[in-house]
Amino acid sequence: MTLFDLEDDNPIGESPDSDSDHSKPGFVDRAIDRICKRIPGMDKGSLHSLHGGYDGITPDQRAIMGQAGPEGFYLTCGFSGTGYKIAPAVGACMAELIVDGEAETADIQPFNPERFSEGNLLAGKYSYESIWR
Repeated sequence: MTLFDLEDDNPIGESPDSDSDHSKPGFVDRAIDRICKRIPGMDKGSLHSLHGGYDGITPDQRAIMGQAGPEGFYLTCGFSGTGYKIAPAVGACMAELIVDGEAETADIQPFNPERFSEGNLLAGKYSYESIWR
């Protein structure tokens, strides 16, 4: 089985309570075409299932990782489609943070939830394309 994601145009302005488990006409065909072009032999497979949902995007388009709110409440969100790709490292970092008070696998301090209220939004060397349409 292969798990992959593909953006289907961000539904900016839609209610988060609306039905997100749908795709636009032609989306499944576009997704299948793209993976079959990238990975030879995938055209011999079959579609197992598909899932829809909203992108979990933060104002700086970077993840949130750290303690927030009451004692013992931690956030790991805002990864959009990247989250499942790096889940093992994120899980290790969060376990270290919760158990030891600091992540050792990777420095997650830049992703702390306070950066928004402090005005310290993250910006990489190569900026992301604006997804806010």
